[in-house]
Amino acid sequence: MVTQLDLKEMERRAFRSTFQDGLLDIDIGGVLVGMSLLSGIPESDEFPLARFLLAFGVIGLSWLIFWAGKKFVTLPRLGQVKFGAERHKRKRTLAAVLVVIVAFQTLVVLSSVALWNNPELAAGVPFLSGGQTATTLLVASIGALFVGPSMALIAYFNDFLRGYYIALVMAAAVFLMIWFDSPRYLLAGAALIIIPGVVLFIRFLHRYPRPPAEASHE
Repeated sequence: MVTQLDLKEMERRAFRSTFQDGLLDIDIGGVLVGMSLLSGIPESDEFPLARFLLAFGVIGLSWLIFWAGKKFVTLPRLGQVKFGAERHKRKRTLAAVLVVIVAFQTLVVLSSVALWNNPELAAGVPFLSGGQTATTLLVASIGALFVGPSMALIAYFNDFLRGYYIALVMAAAVFLMIWFDSPRYLLAGAALIIIPGVVLFIRFLHRYPRPPAEASHE
């Protein structure tokens, strides 16, 4: 007889299987590529519209690959799975937690901007008394805390185990990008996420061939 615990474990495994195609990894990596293109825009003398459009084009393309891959590759091979109330509850909890995190992050950013625009006020903060190096370290840490914990929470509530690795890579990439003032670290982080995603996608295609009824139409 199948117990309730067994059913929950089966549902967890079924939910995790939705991530084995590597498409989410590719999508997140594409977002990092787009961020690398946007990273230098605030410092430019003239607003580079072409670069701005290219960045959001890359982000949009990565999302399109994710959507099309799920619809035309993953769904025909794994089928449509409906999850229970517990899974939907975890999604609502995640949404509530992310709202709190975003509110806290917004407060931190506003405080940082206030300190950045008021040198006299910043001089009274012990951590910032070290000058530009301390300020850069603070900004880099804030940037890393923006992406790392949020991605880790998404991984936790979605049983997305690779999400912890992605969270670490994203946090490190953002920190190093700000610390060294170079978008190449975001590109390196994107590669560390996209390449495993592509490998997983290829393995998924080999492991789950298209059903014969659909393959005959090709």
